[in-house]
Amino acid sequence: MSTKGVFKRCGCRCPVTGKQLGARCGRLDEPEHGSWWFALEGLRAADGSRSRVRRGGYASEEAAKTAREQVAATAKGIGLTTGHWLECWIRNVRLRPSTRRNYRQHVVTYLIPQLGDLPLATLSVSDVQKAFTAIAAGNGSRYGRLAPSTVARVRATLSSALTAAVGQGLLTHNPARGREIELPEVVRPRPFVWTETRVARWRATGWRPGPVCVWTREQTIEFLKAITGHKRYLYYHLVAVTGLRRSEAAALREVDVDLRHNELFVITRPDPGEQVDGDGKLKSQHSTRTIALDHVTAGLVRRYLAARAAAPAGPGGEGYLFTTPAGMPCRLDLFTHEFEDLLAERTSLPPIRLHDLRHGAASLSLAAGNDLKHVQEMLGHASMSFTADYYVSLYPSTRHEAAERIGASLFAAPAGRMHRARIPLRCRRVAGSAVRCPRRPAAAAKI
Repeated sequence: MSTKGVFKRCGCRCPVTGKQLGARCGRLDEPEHGSWWFALEGLRAADGSRSRVRRGGYASEEAAKTAREQVAATAKGIGLTTGHWLECWIRNVRLRPSTRRNYRQHVVTYLIPQLGDLPLATLSVSDVQKAFTAIAAGNGSRYGRLAPSTVARVRATLSSALTAAVGQGLLTHNPARGREIELPEVVRPRPFVWTETRVARWRATGWRPGPVCVWTREQTIEFLKAITGHKRYLYYHLVAVTGLRRSEAAALREVDVDLRHNELFVITRPDPGEQVDGDGKLKSQHSTRTIALDHVTAGLVRRYLAARAAAPAGPGGEGYLFTTPAGMPCRLDLFTHEFEDLLAERTSLPPIRLHDLRHGAASLSLAAGNDLKHVQEMLGHASMSFTADYYVSLYPSTRHEAAERIGASLFAAPAGRMHRARIPLRCRRVAGSAVRCPRRPAAAAKI
């Protein structure tokens, strides 16, 4: 299997001779067997001699062809530009669909306009620094000045692409990696609770305390009551109560529900409504987890499944809990826009994002008396410190209860009768005169 300097081979060995079969293996027609290689001959070295390049390990024929073209262009002195490499990289790298969309936006919107014309082989730290100074300021972008977190994500995209170039031998080092590039400081937003004072200020001026806001227990109940009867009520109920991510709740199937034990399984699965071209993994290995359901939520799931069983099934649903009228899984942006519409049309509650329901679930769980380890496992985080720093926001009532417990431990009267302190009689000589202490002390002030 070879075309124009590109061929497929494997590491299988002949059972008789023990030698590698290479391109002669009979299993190379199998898609998952072997890898793609390229060979390029007639290249001139620095001393004028001719050399031959042979590299392999590529996942597809297209990737091997792209690498061969890049090496040939560099050897001919044409020079591979950073923009050309970024386009090739984003086309061939294996990513989750949502990650690929974000990376492509970074490449097209920010990186190619700033770095696309520069030769890849000579790309330096100063080039990258100059580009990111412009990117952070919003120069040449219709999005204007970027948030520090967005700048950091764009840098991470460039670093991934240049790391791949180092692996291909096109760069000697990655100029976008490490602390050599000065970026705006990233401060993770802390969640703010919509207290009565903040709600009143929002109603009067439209002010918001921050980008991440959390409803109180009463506000969460008000929202769920307001959307009762909606066809996808269960989706928002699950996110608000269990803290599922938007994509995790959308990807739930009937086989993920165990009503015998009132449990929900969050497992590795591609995003619903997407064409699978990545590995389909969840956010991290900690995302695969089992979530216990309270009796109210379990009852809602049971009635929802019973109603689905009674209704005619649409084609191609594949058992997803939340589908379109045609029976196909819902795209993630449907839930985001639908949540915003429900919030505006059915309630007068202060605004939050759909993802903020997940923050609220963490705070509700902690306020209910669950420990931080439980909250971490419920959310699928890798560490308790991340959960505590960025997801849990203490309700005012929780803070006051904690303060009262501290006060009670310090100032509560002991059980039984309170005895007055006894102070022995004594005489002291102060300024040459005898001062006699009173027989009984004055009554102590009550705290």
